[in-house]
Amino acid sequence: LVPLFGIDVWEHAYYLQYKNVRADYVKAIFDVANWGDVSKRYENALK
Repeated sequence: LVPLFGIDVWEHAYYLQYKNVRADYVKAIFDVANWGDVSKRYENALK
C-alpha cells in the first residue's frame, strides 16, 4: 500500500481561512498539489 495523495480535512487544517466551507479548501488543495510528485509516487507504486 503506497499513499499517492493525502488531504487533511480535519477542521484545524482549514477553519481559519475557509471557515465551514470544506469544499472550497479541498478545491484549493488541488490547485497547489505537486502533481509531478503524485505521478512519481504512482509510477513507483506500479513497479
